[in-house]
Amino acid sequence: MGRRTETTIVIMAAGMGTRYGGLKQLDPVGPNGELLIHYTLYDAARAGFSRVVFVIRRDFESEFVDRISRSMPEGITAAYAHQDLADLPEGRKKPWGTGHAVLATRGFVDGPFGVVNADDYYGRNAVSSLHSFLTSPDHNEKTFAMIGYRLKNTVSPHGAVTRGVCGVRDGWLHDIVETGGIEVKNGRIGIPRNGDFAVLDPESFISMNMWGFAPSLYGYLDTLYRSFRDAVNNDPKAEFLIPEVVKTLITEGKIRVKVINTSDQWFGMTHPEDRATVTAEISRMIEAGVYPRSLAR
Repeated sequence: MGRRTETTIVIMAAGMGTRYGGLKQLDPVGPNGELLIHYTLYDAARAGFSRVVFVIRRDFESEFVDRISRSMPEGITAAYAHQDLADLPEGRKKPWGTGHAVLATRGFVDGPFGVVNADDYYGRNAVSSLHSFLTSPDHNEKTFAMIGYRLKNTVSPHGAVTRGVCGVRDGWLHDIVETGGIEVKNGRIGIPRNGDFAVLDPESFISMNMWGFAPSLYGYLDTLYRSFRDAVNNDPKAEFLIPEVVKTLITEGKIRVKVINTSDQWFGMTHPEDRATVTAEISRMIEAGVYPRSLAR
């Protein structure tokens, strides 16, 4: 028998929760105080991931580790990487973005790895599909993957969201545009623009920051991050984002990214009102037998 491929899931949990109004990654949504992250971890362990690396900030490390450890699934080990807040320009309090967060895990990951957000629920099928790709012959140092959601399955009823709207050709990602202000209005999905409402295709492929990578990404990230820092000139609003990194690497012909379609329904913690929706969805899935009533160890 061949050697089992060890896979890691990186969970980005260093966000400030500005729109939410607090540390949404630590807000309980399960009946026994479980966090949304715990349900992602449950699905990840079930899919075959053996390690998790959390990207966090030092200022809430103690609380985060304590809360996470209460419901860590069996069979998955944890490590903690810090997204450095040093050298931020005056007036900026939040980290440099998702690309910087993933770069912080260099030294923690030496094999196939997935990347997800801490404040999003991705769905069991999506997590399983990600792991299957990472352990398949399709995955290599130049072939990555993105789990592609449909726009209609990723909007919030409580306010606008930002999504990576994707261009896909023959199952491969060729473009991705970070698009803010997406909302639902009169049953349609679009963006308010100059007093009008620009409607978007509800079947559009969307990136929810669910990626499958190889360690080769770190070399690209390091180079591009250095260029980014040189170019932004301490702009307090600048962001070093994974979608932009991926888009650049595709354009330069250095990688290709397979888009894996999922019909899973997203939900997450963007606005304060979203918490009630998330809690209700988790409760519904517990009643349906998708998750046990308690994830506590």
